[in-house]
Amino acid sequence: MTQMCVILFCVMANNPFRYGEVVTQDDFCTRAKLVTRLRDYLAAGHNAVLIGERRTGKTSLIQESARRQRGLRLIYAQFWAVKSVADVANRLLRGISSMQAKGSWLERVGKSLGHLRPKIDFDPITGQPSVTVAPGAKVAPEGLHGVFDLIEELAVKHRVAVALDEFQDIRDVPGADALLGEIRGRIQQQKKVGYLFAGSIRHEMERIFRDPSQPFFKSLRVVDVGPIDRKTFQGFLERRFKTGRRKVSGEAYDEIFEIAEDNPSDVQQLCSSIWETTIPGEKIESTAVQVAVRHTFSSERKGYESLVKFLTGQQQNCLRALARIGGKHPQSKNFLAEAGIPLPSSVKRALTRLVELELVYDSDLDYKFYDPFFRQWIAREF
Repeated sequence: MTQMCVILFCVMANNPFRYGEVVTQDDFCTRAKLVTRLRDYLAAGHNAVLIGERRTGKTSLIQESARRQRGLRLIYAQFWAVKSVADVANRLLRGISSMQAKGSWLERVGKSLGHLRPKIDFDPITGQPSVTVAPGAKVAPEGLHGVFDLIEELAVKHRVAVALDEFQDIRDVPGADALLGEIRGRIQQQKKVGYLFAGSIRHEMERIFRDPSQPFFKSLRVVDVGPIDRKTFQGFLERRFKTGRRKVSGEAYDEIFEIAEDNPSDVQQLCSSIWETTIPGEKIESTAVQVAVRHTFSSERKGYESLVKFLTGQQQNCLRALARIGGKHPQSKNFLAEAGIPLPSSVKRALTRLVELELVYDSDLDYKFYDPFFRQWIAREF
């Protein structure tokens, strides 16, 4: 029994599949054309917008493209759930702090950010400094000028790029239009700094960058980040499985891509489950893929149950219908019959709520699940 546990631990500990985290170098499944395109933008100091669904690897793509541009320093700021201008300032300052682990840049903080009453702390383990706006400070959009001045000063001695991830959430900040106008005006003046704006909620990103009434209208190059080419991705996965003496059939790969809906992170999550539920030397066919799917359910079940617990009956029925027959025609007779909902207006209200809860999203009039395994769980077990 002990020997079996040791073997199992070793097999799982060497799991080569990474998901839900930023990956670079050997762990990054190359997207040669996209990497080259972004690297060239960064090298020239151009600004661009990256739009792609969640877990398609946008952040890893940004980090790897920056890594391959020699001498470039990347300021990375995560805007997920940002709620105020002060919060925006803190996200940017955190990115600047992580880029500047040492040096004399802190001497410029007081000059550039004095009006924000900055607070400087040092990590007790790494000694790395971090700068934040004073707690409770109320910052107007124009108050961000000091943060952008600091970025511009850093670009005098270094090649600098700035990545603003999940940028669509800036729409939730009170006075978002004025804030966007301020940011647009500031980056226009920075000829030596390239900005990348990444987002996963397509309609919100398009509203910011393609709406004629918005400050960023037609001002940046737009890059769509979609699925990785299956042939390229399969070769990457095969090399991973080979390290554990596992061979996956072509049919099984097709099933993996279909279940995960070609989402790079979800594909790797399913492959990780396959690794954990198989042994070295095993030939992996469809049965093993289905075992891995159930293994994924076992780790996600509590979260899935909490997602549906407080839905109304019609919302649950609508979710089941989406999982079973898809969301291309959610007001058709077939969909209404599958959902057991008599009125199209009731389906529309249920779908609106499911979108608000971020369980599904509307992609070109086709409602899809953010999490393909959640869809599988709904269709099979809920």
